[in-house]
Amino acid sequence: MTPPTGLLRLTERLRLTAPTTPDRSTTTRLRTLPRLPAVAVAIVSAFAVSGCALWGLEGGPDAEGAATPPAAATAPAAVQAVQGSDGVQRIEITVDDELRLTPQVVAARPGRIELTFRNVGLTPHDIALRIPAATGTGNINGSATDTVTVEITQPGTYPMPCLYHGTSGMRGTLQIR
Repeated sequence: MTPPTGLLRLTERLRLTAPTTPDRSTTTRLRTLPRLPAVAVAIVSAFAVSGCALWGLEGGPDAEGAATPPAAATAPAAVQAVQGSDGVQRIEITVDDELRLTPQVVAARPGRIELTFRNVGLTPHDIALRIPAATGTGNINGSATDTVTVEITQPGTYPMPCLYHGTSGMRGTLQIR
């Protein structure tokens, strides 16, 4: 069976004008399509990594992150706050770029306690006082100092974590005896 004459001419014309090699833009488009998923994965990965770099492994501003630092071999010795003539117990605690509070453990008696936090590094810190009605330090930039005065009447152990670096081990303790 032979095709109608008009259809044969159209087929011949298409056969004559059809390119024998693929168009360059078609080839380029076909080669780049498989790369799109890889580019998307790279972009998503970059955003995920930048988020970790921003917050670190601490888990965000409340320091309730996923990592728990290993337990220390020995507990640090407590340093006693010194009582002034006005009856206020005072102690200075340094914070640094190594994510340490020094002293890490402060001992005091029930009463009014003045804690002075001195940042001797460049990394900002925010020390929370897990004591009822205590406000904490807020942000302490590098080379800055902040003083917090609290009234504690009940003996106990009160945590003092850095909200930025608490899960990296930057935690102190206030022991009221």
